[in-house]
Amino acid sequence: MAAVAATGNDSPEVLLEQGGLDASALHRFTDSIVSSHAAAPIGDGAAFLARIERLATGEKQRREWSRQLPHLERRSRAHRLRRLPGGDQDILFDLAAHLIAMLRHGRAAEANIVANRYLDVAPQGATGWATLPLFLSLHAAEAGDAALADAVLAPAPSRLVVIGGLSGTGKSTLARLLGARLGRGAGARVLRSDVFRKRLAGLAPETRLPPAHYTRHSDEETYEALFESAYDHLACGGAVILDAVFMSRSERDVAEAIAFRINVPFTGIWLEAPERDRIARVGARNDDASDATPEVVREQSRLSVGELAGWHRMRVNRPLDLIVPAARAVLERRR
Repeated sequence: MAAVAATGNDSPEVLLEQGGLDASALHRFTDSIVSSHAAAPIGDGAAFLARIERLATGEKQRREWSRQLPHLERRSRAHRLRRLPGGDQDILFDLAAHLIAMLRHGRAAEANIVANRYLDVAPQGATGWATLPLFLSLHAAEAGDAALADAVLAPAPSRLVVIGGLSGTGKSTLARLLGARLGRGAGARVLRSDVFRKRLAGLAPETRLPPAHYTRHSDEETYEALFESAYDHLACGGAVILDAVFMSRSERDVAEAIAFRINVPFTGIWLEAPERDRIARVGARNDDASDATPEVVREQSRLSVGELAGWHRMRVNRPLDLIVPAARAVLERRR
């Protein structure tokens, strides 16, 4: 994806016509949406709920509307509705309008990145994410795309995919490229430990934390929040990708236990690369949620990760166009 500059005034159609977006541009675009929503006054929840009921005319839409109505009513009471240019509406309904424009351009990966970024910087909970398929379907129907309106509501299995590996192995890149291929609607919820660590500190994802913050207690809090969110999303029927180092066997065991408890498929993928490649990758990062440094990479190299039984080990010191199909093949085998 070629990098382009994103501004709050650009529509997704305009941006996509420029040749595609990289993750940083997508994040800037999403952050502008978050800011506009935060600045808007509270809207009329009753009017929006009535509007949604009128729009849900298809059989699949009616079933989904009935299923999501308790969540929509809770969101209305929690003031998740804003007075926006398109009328009083749930902020995720407005977000879905941008996502459906991307999906209609065949940009599912970009739509998944935008959806995940929105919830990373403006948390909406698992039930918020669960409303997106309905919102996407309603926007697709309004655009006259009946096939897409049905497609985003199509059933998809709930599953947990965990991408682990030492810092600099490209976990987040792979998670972003796989996110749109799992789940329904906008795809899988990608939960990244680096983002959760910053959230617990009350900071934006790209704000750097000092090395002193990285303690055992901080690690435990971060993974606990990560696992809690994963459980909630899986319980709502979604697909989840966890993106974290998972250095400890106990952390890996907990992730697998969550999948077992909810009775969904579990896939663990462990990425491996030589230390020199990991150092180079970490050193080249810019505007990223990870605080890993070359020193952190060297320290990790001296530690043992223990047994990786049941996990798929993948070498990533090779072209991305070979890594992604290999990961997809692993997911296909473990449906």
